[in-house]
Amino acid sequence: MDDSVNEDFERTHKLVSVLGQARQLIASELRAGLADAGLNLQERGVLLMLARGSVMTPAALSKLAGVHPARMTRVLDKLESNGLIERARNGRDRRLVDVSLTREGQAVAARNARVARGAWSERLSHFSKSDFDTLSVLLSRLLDH
Repeated sequence: MDDSVNEDFERTHKLVSVLGQARQLIASELRAGLADAGLNLQERGVLLMLARGSVMTPAALSKLAGVHPARMTRVLDKLESNGLIERARNGRDRRLVDVSLTREGQAVAARNARVARGAWSERLSHFSKSDFDTLSVLLSRLLDH
């Protein structure tokens, strides 16, 4: 194999490996910090999205989370059965369903946000503002292409 192709492969493999390790590390810290909640990371993510955006449709949540609408329906079913969200017909367009947090859901989302901030803050504390901005730009570029 050509040396430049080999170098490109090694560089790509290293990046993919490091990204995977970083994701696993943060995910395991989040799981450990919220082990008693009985929710997976995807369900917690939905709670946090709802906490930031108040009321959303399942389609909007699915798009934001990057999951198939059928998977989002199952996630919402579980959150609703746990009393963390409620679904109601949209008052202006009865074809739409709005999803919002219950009071218990708001409390769980707030706790999740505190744990997530703690996990991320600890991991990113040694990054300068410039490092953080550069990493954000590079990862955004990776997602955009």
